[in-house]
Amino acid sequence: MDLRGTRFILSRDELLTLPEFVLLSLFPNGLFPEGHMGGFAEGDAVQVDYDPASLQYMLDFFRNVAQSIPNESSPSASPDGGAVPIDSLGGRGEDGSKRAGIIVLREDLDFYVIPPRSDINQVEMIEVKRAAARALLRQDGIFSGLKRSDEPGTTEAHLIEMLTAGGFNHDDRWGHRAGEPNKAVVCSLALARLRSDIRGNEMGNNAVGMAQKLLLFWRKPARRCWWEGVDLKDVEGVDGPLKVWIRRVWTLEMSVIGLR
Repeated sequence: MDLRGTRFILSRDELLTLPEFVLLSLFPNGLFPEGHMGGFAEGDAVQVDYDPASLQYMLDFFRNVAQSIPNESSPSASPDGGAVPIDSLGGRGEDGSKRAGIIVLREDLDFYVIPPRSDINQVEMIEVKRAAARALLRQDGIFSGLKRSDEPGTTEAHLIEMLTAGGFNHDDRWGHRAGEPNKAVVCSLALARLRSDIRGNEMGNNAVGMAQKLLLFWRKPARRCWWEGVDLKDVEGVDGPLKVWIRRVWTLEMSVIGLR
């Protein structure tokens, strides 16, 4: 594959360990059947419009987790037939040490800048948008965008509780965060290995229940969207706060690697 000038050579087995929403982005028409290149000659690279640094971050994380699994064969996707029990992933089942769950969280942030003054021209506005993108990139806390709506009982609070029970921490930062070329979009990706140490305390049962809910997202990505208006401070070239409308789309999916 050629991702914006960066070449990747991946086996089909390794591709199949990646989340469904990533595969759909890489291959919108579906993966080629084994041995069929769909008109491409052997050695040709499939051109894909996808951030190569984001894919590399994901591959490195998945490979590190796979290497920690005591299994002589190469890592592959978990077999069909539903979610893998948390006991098995947590090391209490027969194959507990041979499988691992990975939480995959992606944020697509579209932003719309309100002109800071009425007489601004197009060239100046483009520079303001670029400066706004840089300011948003600095806000790299995973849950910082949800802090305003994380009151107990809300969907956002439940989501944060589930993710922190499963493998993230409240103060975690995005593993990869970058702007999309020629777009007012910031894409972020965070990965966490599903916790296997959620036991032995009074909140253990609740935490295990939360982790089990994450397994419902195995091969079934879920999305949620938020809109909010923010005042960005310290934006280069802008006097005072800059009014920006933000649309966040979160995609959550579970991946399981281990034995076939």
